Amino acid sequence: MSRPPPRYLPRHVDRSLRDALASAPVVVLDGPRAVGKTTTASRRAGSSVLLPRDLDQIRADADSYLGSLVPPVLIDEWQLAGPDLLWTVKRIVDADPRPGRFLLTGSVEPAAYGPTYPLAGRAVRLVMRPMTASELDGRGSEETFLERVTSGWRPSVGSEVSAQMSISQMGRAGFPAARDMPDPRLFLDGYASLVSQRAGEEGRDSTRLLRTMRVLATLTGKAVPDQRVWEAADVSKVTWKHYDDLLTRVHLSSGLPAYETKRLKRLTFYPKRFLADTALALALAGRTADDLATDPTGAGLFLESFVAQQLRPQADLVGATLMHLRTGAGEREIDVVIETPAGIFGVEVKHARRASGADAKQLAWLRDQLGERFLHGFVVHAGSDCYSLGERLLAVPIGLLL
Repeated sequence: MSRPPPRYLPRHVDRSLRDALASAPVVVLDGPRAVGKTTTASRRAGSSVLLPRDLDQIRADADSYLGSLVPPVLIDEWQLAGPDLLWTVKRIVDADPRPGRFLLTGSVEPAAYGPTYPLAGRAVRLVMRPMTASELDGRGSEETFLERVTSGWRPSVGSEVSAQMSISQMGRAGFPAARDMPDPRLFLDGYASLVSQRAGEEGRDSTRLLRTMRVLATLTGKAVPDQRVWEAADVSKVTWKHYDDLLTRVHLSSGLPAYETKRLKRLTFYPKRFLADTALALALAGRTADDLATDPTGAGLFLESFVAQQLRPQADLVGATLMHLRTGAGEREIDVVIETPAGIFGVEVKHARRASGADAKQLAWLRDQLGERFLHGFVVHAGSDCYSLGERLLAVPIGLLL
């Protein structure tokens, strides 16, 4: 007797996908392998082209074949057919530019989405990321923390949040296939090896790429120059540049770029290093959520990764950009800077169950520097209470972000 399919867990990107299909002839859904793109896209598709299964039909007569299918036409892992497929899609939608003609999913971005990209001006591009805690808990359709605060909502001082943070949550993999496995690390180890094999397909050394991924995992939460990465990985500068490009195109490197503004001096421009999934970073670093219980420094860095993982899809929904801020000597540092069209939010991440005024010191400095451009600062902690830490500064539980 066959087992019933698993219950679909709503994803944050569902709403954006619905709206994009209603407004653009082509939607491209990018993201890491195995994050659920095919499952989510299939729910919106009128017909499906699965690669490499249907590759022969595309090669025989792509225009006729794709033009005969019921829209939205899902082309899964489109990159397996090569860039000529995009030109075929372009010709079809140029002849009939109705919204919702094609939905393309891909795990490896082309080298550039520039002006020569065939679907420029015709496609909306979305990114599907590893699952957040709320998605894993079946709450992916609910309004997110960033949606609320960008609409003017603020947590009430004195309120409590029932959903508290536990270290074990950082070990929950954001890949659907790992969700019900007794030991998700078996999936994560295999996943890392699969990604490293991609280097072999592009003429690179898969062993050295895997070593580089492990180095990036050990640097989780740290803003360091590229040279530190390539030296620790024992690869050349040129090789590192290729690996960095590849890991970005397969959506596994998800570092935070440095915040830049003319109002502040002596800012560093090193990215803060993160992988897309905190559980994957833990596995690659040889760590577990349990052993972080006795390592406050490590717990703090991986907690930053976890918070960033929760905020990335939320930022996508509101058109925000996640960054970090650090001055050259490190005397000023803010874990996450969220730039929205309306202004700036700052986030400091603390592993402790209580936050103090000292924990908001850097946010207060940024508030004073940016003036009205600074909308609010949040010191995120592992407790359950919301309380004020000063003008436009709040201590909030991590559970509020989940």
